[in-house]
Amino acid sequence: MNYDLDMPPYIQEMADWLDDDRNVHSCNFDSAYKGFEIMMAMCRSVVDGGQVALPLAQADDELDKLKEKISGAKVMLSTPANAKEYA
Repeated sequence: MNYDLDMPPYIQEMADWLDDDRNVHSCNFDSAYKGFEIMMAMCRSVVDGGQVALPLAQADDELDKLKEKISGAKVMLSTPANAKEYA
């Protein structure tokens, strides 16, 4: 059912899902987790220097390991005005 033509699509999806459980919202947990897992696999790939199989077999702290891996890298400035933020 279309409630409001000016309603943002993600809100309309939520209303449709509330009306009928078969119309699952595209941002449901299962979809969101797949995206999260892909991002963590990309981080793990940078840290390990190679390919990473999905689904991830074990939990890891990819963000901390990624910070350690790139902590010494200088930030590439998009404009000279950004230099004050990234000393």
